[in-house]
Amino acid sequence: FGQTSVYAPNGLEIERFPEHKRTLNGKIRILVEGDCAVDYKNVDESFEIIDRLDQEKYEVWYMSYNAEPKDKYRVDKFFNRVPYEKVPEIYAQCDILIKTSLLESFSYPPLEMMATGGFVVAVPNGGNAEFLRDGLNCLLYDRGDIDAAVSCINRIVNDHGLRKTLYDGGLKTAEERDWSKLTDRVVRLYD
Repeated sequence: FGQTSVYAPNGLEIERFPEHKRTLNGKIRILVEGDCAVDYKNVDESFEIIDRLDQEKYEVWYMSYNAEPKDKYRVDKFFNRVPYEKVPEIYAQCDILIKTSLLESFSYPPLEMMATGGFVVAVPNGGNAEFLRDGLNCLLYDRGDIDAAVSCINRIVNDHGLRKTLYDGGLKTAEERDWSKLTDRVVRLYD
C-alpha cells in the first residue's frame, strides 16, 4: 500500500530463565506445552510422539493455560494456568520440549526452553521460523511425521556432540533475543 514497514523483534527477559546444562542421566523429562482444546496447537501429535517413547525412560509433564489433558494422554505431571513468573521453574526442570503448534504469531516456549539450556523438538511454523534453526539450536520435523519426531528425541538423548551444538546454539539464540539487547533497536523504530 505504498507504506514503509518496520520490524520489531520479540524478546525475552532472559534473567527470568536461569540456564543449566542437562545431563540426561536417569529419567528424561519431556515437556509438552499448549492448549489441547485448540486445533492449531496440535497437542494430540505431541502425545502421539509420547506414546512411542519408553515409559521407563521418559517422564512427561504437560503445561496448558486452558484445557485439561485428554484421557488418552500419558501425563506424569500437569500444570494448568501457571502464572508467568513460575513458568521458568517448569522449563528448568525439564530436558526436552516438544512443540507441535501449526500456527503461532511468535512461539515463546522454544525460546524459553533454550534460554534454560533445554532442548527443543518442534514442527516449523510462521511463529518460530525466524529463530529456530534445525540442527543448530533445535531439531525440526515435518507435521505428522511421528517417526521423525521420535528419531529427533533419540538423537538428542544419544548424541553428545549434537547436544552440545543444540545447547550452545540455543543459549546463543536466547541471548540474541534478550530484551536488553533489543530495546535500543525497538526505540529507534519510533525515531
